[in-house]
Amino acid sequence: MSMIGEYMRLTPQDLDKALSDPEWIRDLIDELWDSQSAGGALDTRLMDIDKAWHGLALALGRAGVSMAAVYGDEPVPGVDDWGYGPPTWMTVERVAEVSAALSGLDAEQTIDAVPLAAFVDAETYPAIWTQPDAKDYLASHLKQLIEFFAEAADAGMGMLMWID
Repeated sequence: MSMIGEYMRLTPQDLDKALSDPEWIRDLIDELWDSQSAGGALDTRLMDIDKAWHGLALALGRAGVSMAAVYGDEPVPGVDDWGYGPPTWMTVERVAEVSAALSGLDAEQTIDAVPLAAFVDAETYPAIWTQPDAKDYLASHLKQLIEFFAEAADAGMGMLMWID
């Protein structure tokens, strides 16, 4: 049971193809992750936020930013499960909107604004909230997420996200 939050940014053409042929994009994603695991170059279209997704959703929601940054907007049609539910997607325009909201955040302040007890009370995955570096873990992944969305928005890309 990994439960890793994963993302892929896509050109509008590739997003359209992914939505009409989800098996194609899943095969491509698997191929890219396998290549990276075997020592190949990192494909910058892919990113994961490890197990920080649930904590980030809580912190972003409290900061007034759409949790679509973590969970996406709509399920990919015709796909049941990529690990823990279907993948979701965002249009190019929506990526730009979410990126603009994320760009206004300071990662450390956003995470520090949420008391550790709130993560515990919400039974936030993973159960790391008694560890001294728990907030650093979230802040580092929030910085990564902010940058990933900014790069996608700047390049006019849409996005897929899923938990695997």
